[in-house]
Amino acid sequence: MMMGERFRSAFGKSPRFELSVPARICVFGDHSDYVPYLGTNIVTFASAEQRMFAHISPRTDSVVKVLSSLEGCDPVVFSIHDVGIQGPWLETLDSLGAPDTHWSNYVKGAVAYLGNKRRIEYGFEMFVQSTIPAASGASSSSALTICALAAAHIANNISWTPRSLSEMGGEAEWYVGTRGGMMDHATMMYAEKGKMIKLGFRPFDAKLVEDSLGCKWHSVYTHPAEKGGAARDSFNELAIVQREIIPEYLTGIEFDLEGDLELVVNQLPKTVEHAGLGAINIRDRFRFVLNEFSRVQSFISMLEEPNDEEIVRLFESSWNDTRDLLMTHTPEMEIIASQLREREGVLGVKVLGAGFGGNLLVCAKSWAELGPDAVEHTPGAGLVLVELN
Repeated sequence: MMMGERFRSAFGKSPRFELSVPARICVFGDHSDYVPYLGTNIVTFASAEQRMFAHISPRTDSVVKVLSSLEGCDPVVFSIHDVGIQGPWLETLDSLGAPDTHWSNYVKGAVAYLGNKRRIEYGFEMFVQSTIPAASGASSSSALTICALAAAHIANNISWTPRSLSEMGGEAEWYVGTRGGMMDHATMMYAEKGKMIKLGFRPFDAKLVEDSLGCKWHSVYTHPAEKGGAARDSFNELAIVQREIIPEYLTGIEFDLEGDLELVVNQLPKTVEHAGLGAINIRDRFRFVLNEFSRVQSFISMLEEPNDEEIVRLFESSWNDTRDLLMTHTPEMEIIASQLREREGVLGVKVLGAGFGGNLLVCAKSWAELGPDAVEHTPGAGLVLVELN
């Protein structure tokens, strides 16, 4: 059954709008969008092959009804008032704690966020289907957040810009208990077909760049990435360290990224004790961000003068850092990555997303054969909104 037919069968009416949002493919710059002490850059692109689609119809009351064709996503009905958050957004969420894990929390978070900021009145009906694998590191959760934010804007006749929806998306996802940044959402809003994006932060900037490497990009799925519990705590630890703890120790220290890295690292305590997260390794987290900063600069330069040996080095160092400094690997990820590297024409393998499972990103020669489990990704368009007849 087609999407429009599923929508009419479920809601007794035709959809008014169709929304399409891409998967996010991060090449280099992971975990940098929430770092306040560097003018970090991230290189990403939107996948033309994996996208989330939503059919939407505004309502004239405060009810939100959401249905998905995805397995395990039961229908959800709630009102704007049911998810209302009063007071400062982050402080209130911290006091409430994370909700029980459920796919609809990304929709509820978007509605709650816009209600908190704009006091919206009207809900919507939305039917979602997607080719972005859940818990894969390609940010299906952020795509769902963007879909819900756009639907709430449409229903309440509120305009948006790519930047405003990017910023809202990052903060709206805090509703589910994570404390990430806006890299995923900015990729989904600014992407254009055939282009990569260089995202800059502090100040924010988005520039389109040519992918002149002559390689192909693939993702290979390992196993579902855990979204809650220990994995969520580990992800939040990365954000807390970068946003709150490291900046305190760097106050008054001037340093050069290349020449003074080890000097600054040694001035940081190896670990600190956090009330909610226990002992946190500060030096490793700091070293990862600076290494990733360097990898982004090298990759951007290499786009002008492609070099296979440099590509191999960048991917190998990224893999080693996520394993040794962030510790986001699982045994299954290690096995699959090792098998991929043995294939002729593979230049590099790295973690795609937060780790603990999900997809691996593979850079390979155009003629490389990666097997049936590999999905090729070409740079595609960002959010596309169409008003239906």
